[in-house]
Amino acid sequence: MTDMRGGAPHSIQLAIHEHGALRVLLAAARALIGAVVAPVLPDATDRLSDHLRRDIGLPPRGSPLPEAPMMPVRW
Repeated sequence: MTDMRGGAPHSIQLAIHEHGALRVLLAAARALIGAVVAPVLPDATDRLSDHLRRDIGLPPRGSPLPEAPMMPVRW
């Protein structure tokens, strides 16, 4: 077999050569499925006090979001 180390240091061919095609395929499928069914993490800013929210530029909890400025339409 030819030496496959001449290519990129982390190439797919090197992974297949070292671990086998089936293991690489299963790892790729597990990574793709895991990305699709990953749990949605709660927003970390929900636990911040209003003081800390103001320090980082967020509005206080419960207040409506500010509306974006509208640019006049020029025809």
